[in-house]
Amino acid sequence: MRVTVVMPAWNEAEGIAGFLEELDSALAQWAPEFIVIDDCSTDGTAAAALLVGERGVRVSVLSNDVNRGHGPSTMRALRAGLDTDADVIVAIDGDGQFLGSDVGTVVERLVAGSARVVEGARSDRGEAAYRRITSEVTRALVWSRARSLPADANTPLRAYRPDILRRLLDRVPADAMTPNLIISALVRRWGVPLVEVPVTSRPRRGSSAHGTTWGARRASLPSRRFVTFCLRAAGEWVRL
Repeated sequence: MRVTVVMPAWNEAEGIAGFLEELDSALAQWAPEFIVIDDCSTDGTAAAALLVGERGVRVSVLSNDVNRGHGPSTMRALRAGLDTDADVIVAIDGDGQFLGSDVGTVVERLVAGSARVVEGARSDRGEAAYRRITSEVTRALVWSRARSLPADANTPLRAYRPDILRRLLDRVPADAMTPNLIISALVRRWGVPLVEVPVTSRPRRGSSAHGTTWGARRASLPSRRFVTFCLRAAGEWVRL
């Protein structure tokens, strides 16, 4: 059974090495391969990931020519996974907010059962109120298109069989801002065999538990960048 883990990352140099090593240990029975999509990081994320390769982890890094954002980087990562001809493709963000043991459970559920997609459903994330509201809105958006309510509509931890992933990617634009949300809706609308596995959500690995993606000055309030992204993503959702 060949497992490939694909990982979009931006400015995750502080935590990505330890995260890759933890995942490699948790998935050891499948001798995993890792592909990191570095979205023009400015902190040496690519070098940190490649350093782990010198310690025996099978990892390669593909760098975007310009900063493309999480959505397009996720799409590039998924397509890179398909290029490996893996039996299982695992998608996960590079911020390390999951436990390696939970990722192992997600893969086991896909390998051992009839599901074509397994989602890692986060709970008790300890987020600010506005983030919890955003999560509930995304669940409602998926329900509006598929009449099925996901436990975690936008989770970045997912495992796919390559045949269904290829079909999904044919329907998701390469520059989609929220590809995981679109995939959640498509999987349910098509009736794809799906399993949702409860997983732990832990703080981002590194000196900052929140990172710099949204430029928030206060954890309890959304930044202007976050609000702008949500409005643009909502417009994209309506168009699609």
